[in-house]
Amino acid sequence: MRSTQFEGLRTPHGFTLLEVMIALVILGIGFALAMELLATGVRSVKTSEDYTQAVLLAHQKMAEIAGTTSLKGSAEQGESRAGLRWTSELQALPQDEALPAQLYQVRVRVTWPGRRGEKSLDLYSLRMAVDEKKLGQTRAVQ
Repeated sequence: MRSTQFEGLRTPHGFTLLEVMIALVILGIGFALAMELLATGVRSVKTSEDYTQAVLLAHQKMAEIAGTTSLKGSAEQGESRAGLRWTSELQALPQDEALPAQLYQVRVRVTWPGRRGEKSLDLYSLRMAVDEKKLGQTRAVQ
């Protein structure tokens, strides 16, 4: 058997304190990153849910306005059960000639509180109302 001068300095099998500390630091950083990714995902889901609710409410209000028979310049506002505030405006657009139809601009705005201030969504549409009394009175210009 051969003997060397370093035979008495053998290290036992296992991990040193330094190796364990480095492993714990790496594990801690990985855990912190995973938790941040999870929190970001949850915030993204909440933001997406808020926008989806706002779009659905705006479409609902647009459908209510489209279902009205008398169109006149008006504005309404309210708040949904989910805490979304909405305003709707119906405004006659100017036209050069006295036509049997009037074009209206419909705007619905939905607002809600967000993490970094108030968020809002605007939907615009055009609606036409025909005046039956003026329908036969117009002539085509040649």
